[in-house]
Amino acid sequence: MTTNTMARFAGNGVITFETNDMEPVRPGEVRLRVEVCALCGSDKRLLAAGSRVVPGHEIAGVVVETARDAMSGGGTGGDRVGVGTRGIVYIPVFCGRCAQCERSRTNRCLQLGELIGWQRDGGFAAYVDVPARCVIPVPDDIGLDVAVLGLDTVGTAAHGLRMALATQPDAPQRLLVVGCGPLGLGVIAVAQEFGIPEIYATDPNPARLATALESGAKEATDLHSHNQYDVAVEVSGADRARELAQQVIMPGGAVLVLGESNEPYTMPANPRWRRTDCFTVRSFYFPLDEVEQNWKVLRHCGPSLRDRLAHPLALSDLPEAFESFAAGVHLKPFIITGAAS
Repeated sequence: MTTNTMARFAGNGVITFETNDMEPVRPGEVRLRVEVCALCGSDKRLLAAGSRVVPGHEIAGVVVETARDAMSGGGTGGDRVGVGTRGIVYIPVFCGRCAQCERSRTNRCLQLGELIGWQRDGGFAAYVDVPARCVIPVPDDIGLDVAVLGLDTVGTAAHGLRMALATQPDAPQRLLVVGCGPLGLGVIAVAQEFGIPEIYATDPNPARLATALESGAKEATDLHSHNQYDVAVEVSGADRARELAQQVIMPGGAVLVLGESNEPYTMPANPRWRRTDCFTVRSFYFPLDEVEQNWKVLRHCGPSLRDRLAHPLALSDLPEAFESFAAGVHLKPFIITGAAS
């Protein structure tokens, strides 16, 4: 019997903890000891609204128990995810059977109904049970504190940039990142790996902007002129950031929309926008057929990203982690569970 400690989000910023015995591992699933669960800006919505499940969706851990028929989907050819497997957790609970999944476009699953940490229990806990097909084994040469960045921070950034770059007949020369939180810094790192020569950044938070500049971006000082960038990546979800990305893009360029917001996404009803060719690209998450490419990117930029972003805290420190995260004191708190210590 496994005794688990987990965080509960009651709403209005209240976090409580409970400890209980876990049920046996269900068929098709595995039990992970959570080593790292990173905070994400989207978790703030659950902190405010409350959640019926345990939040936390950027998870790295070690398999400690399996059901007999637990098989891996994760692009591993059906290999078993055995006890001792080091893995990161792919949050879309894809069906594995639809036309998109059969092409390994698992982020576009036609039957997608659940995300781990959103509709089923996530990683703000000592242990978590997940579908075996959602465990991505981590190469031996990559630490779990780096591998976890292969999910939202690098995986989402890389997939979004691949989609945006596919719209461009010529290699983009100038790219703007609007919003320098963890995902924005991931975009900067991936854009460098993809060989984009000039990468610019803007953020109203001086500390975040300074981190972007330390990461190799240049400060975007002209936030008003048109026709400046081949690709503009909007990462914050704020209305002003969306407007800025649309304003500075070159004709024929691509606006990559990675930021999330509860507000509608609008396009300006002005003559300039109506007379400009432009691609607007929205990306959600990465497909499993990009995992091997993402490991290559992460080997180069992952350790430096971790060093700039991560701030390790214990599970019991989760309320303080969200306070420091919201205040901009820490860019990306990493919850290191008691089970992992």
